[in-house]
Amino acid sequence: MAGSKEEDYSVSDTICCDDMICLSCTASLTGREGHSNGERVCLAAEGFGNRNCFLQSMANKELPFDFSVCVFVLEQALSVRALQEMVSAKSPDTAGQSAGHRTLLYGHAVLLRHSHSNMYLSCLSTQSSSSDKLAFDVGLTVTTEGESCWWTIHPASKQRSEGEKVRVGDDLILVSVASERYLHIGAGAMVIASFQQTLWTVQPVSSGAIKQKSVGFVFGGDVLRLFHGDECLTIPAHDVETAQRVEEDSESTVMYETGAVSSHARSLWKLEHIRTKWAEGFMGWSQPCRLRHVTSGRYLAATADNQVVTFHPAPQQRMQLPSLCASQRMIVSSQKHRKTKGWEPLISNMVTHLSICST
Repeated sequence: MAGSKEEDYSVSDTICCDDMICLSCTASLTGREGHSNGERVCLAAEGFGNRNCFLQSMANKELPFDFSVCVFVLEQALSVRALQEMVSAKSPDTAGQSAGHRTLLYGHAVLLRHSHSNMYLSCLSTQSSSSDKLAFDVGLTVTTEGESCWWTIHPASKQRSEGEKVRVGDDLILVSVASERYLHIGAGAMVIASFQQTLWTVQPVSSGAIKQKSVGFVFGGDVLRLFHGDECLTIPAHDVETAQRVEEDSESTVMYETGAVSSHARSLWKLEHIRTKWAEGFMGWSQPCRLRHVTSGRYLAATADNQVVTFHPAPQQRMQLPSLCASQRMIVSSQKHRKTKGWEPLISNMVTHLSICST
């Protein structure tokens, strides 16, 4: 099992450019998503069809959700003065000279890119439909023109002050540079820019610097194809087509196929950590994980009689969603691999064996 090492694979507990983070808070009202008092939620967005941000519940640990919609990349961090100079620059070449800082400090203006859609967290020009008539909608925009997609970071605790480093787990306040309103929880699952404050907690998802230096290693959130010889693990084509029409607790068969299926989307599987902290960090040997089928959204599981199936987890499901563990079998590349004791990250050029383990 992976110990604390995979949670400390970043150089420090500070936040740097290119890091992936999640912004979470405590919901204090009940809305269409059923958020109750004191429930932990995180900022999320789809980006495809609906560009408005919403709150994703993190309370039910037994019902996994697509965590990628909650991940934001810290693309750039500037001082407010540098941002004003960049925005007012007439030439695009002049604006591009503002490289920004590597380490995020309180008081900085930040540009947050939604990892799933590659769009930017912005204060929209549309007025919110909530009871707050002075609030604006918060959503995603494609471009970074103007100040609408820039947010300043301020400490929520007296233990932190302007100019200090932002650290993992800090509570902070985000203020829109364009509207001078706070990133706030609206009615139900809405996220708005309002004159009312909400304290957001920074949760680490992945270190951008480590990912760039660790090409060839397997991370949480990676999309894979699983082969047995020249056969590829997949689900039947008709099951993919009817995935939205079948009952949530119904089961779907899993099979190996050869041929063109190895280039089809239905042979893609997404590797997910059980935890949300460092959710896209290194994947270690014998570390619990889940495999989500990309096109159907179903999870790989096993029945009581050891039949491998996929199914949609539901609140009243008959079958508990198990976790998987990757066990090292043999090396298939010519590269040398030094075996070490303890935790070790999964390498993409190795043959693995997936076994069911209890959670």
